Amino acid sequence: MNVDTEYKKGAETKGVSAVARFGRMAYRLLAWVFLICIIAQVFIAGMATFTGQADWGLHMAFVKFFAPVPIIMILLSIIGRIRIWLSLGLFALIVFQFMSVELFSSVWVLAALHPVVALLLFWGAIVAVKQARGK
Repeated sequence: MNVDTEYKKGAETKGVSAVARFGRMAYRLLAWVFLICIIAQVFIAGMATFTGQADWGLHMAFVKFFAPVPIIMILLSIIGRIRIWLSLGLFALIVFQFMSVELFSSVWVLAALHPVVALLLFWGAIVAVKQARGK
C-alpha cells in the first residue's frame, strides 16, 4: 500500500516515521501561513489601488517576506513524503509574479497577468491547505 493510499484511509501515523510526520506538520503550518499571506497581499494591493500609492511600497516589501515559503514547502514535501507538484507549481507562480513586474512591465499583455497569477496563487494555497489537512 503506498503512502497516498494510507492518507486517504486516515492512517496518517501508521508506518510513517517521526521525521515524515514532522515534515507533514510543518508543511500544514506553512500552507496556512502562505494562504494567509496571499490574502493579506491582495488586501494590501487593494489598499494601494483605492487609498494611494504609498501602499505599493508595502505590497512590494511584504511579498519578500513570504515568497520563499513555497521553496520550504518543496523541501517539506520531500521530508513528509507529500506530492511535490503543488509546491513546485506555487514556486513557479511566485517566480512568474516577480517576472511580470520586473521583466514584463513594458509588455502590457504579460504584465496584465499579474492579478490573474495572484488568483492562481490563492487557489493553489487553498489546495495546499486542503492537501495538508488530509495528511
